[in-house]
Amino acid sequence: MTVEKREECHRKVTAFVVKRMHPFSEVEAPTFRDMLFTLNPNYTPPTRECMTNQLIPSWYKIEKSNIITELSEVSYVALTSDGWTSIAQDHYLTVTAHYLVEGKMRQKVLQTKAVYKAQTGIVIAEEIAGSHITHTEIAGSRGVQLGRS
Repeated sequence: MTVEKREECHRKVTAFVVKRMHPFSEVEAPTFRDMLFTLNPNYTPPTRECMTNQLIPSWYKIEKSNIITELSEVSYVALTSDGWTSIAQDHYLTVTAHYLVEGKMRQKVLQTKAVYKAQTGIVIAEEIAGSHITHTEIAGSRGVQLGRS
C-alpha cells in the first residue's frame, strides 16, 4: 500500500470517527479492525493514540481553517448556545454559528465545552467570548471589525 493510499484511508477512518461521533477507541475494536482487514488486508488502521495525537488534531486544524474562511465571507452570523447535561451528570455548553451562503442556511458547531459553573447568562457570554474560533480571526481575514448589537 502506498503512503498516499494509507493516508487517504486514515482520513476516511478519522472522518468516520468524527462525523459519527464514535469514541476514539473504536479504531481498536476487534470487529472494526477485522472489517478493515477484510476490505484491505494491506491496511493497518490507526491506533487510538494516533487518532488522539495526530489525526484528530490535523482534522481539527483543517476544519477550523475552513470554517474561518467560510465565515469570513458572510455578512451576518447568529450564535446560539445550548446547555445540556450528560448521562454522567456533566454539564456542557455548545456554541453554534448559523448563517446563509448563497441563500442556503448553514450551521457549524464552534465549540462544545465542559462547564463547571452555573449556566447563567454571564457564564454563557464568557464561554462564547472564549470560543476557539474568535471574531478577531474571522474579521481579521477580511480586514473588518465585527460589531456587537
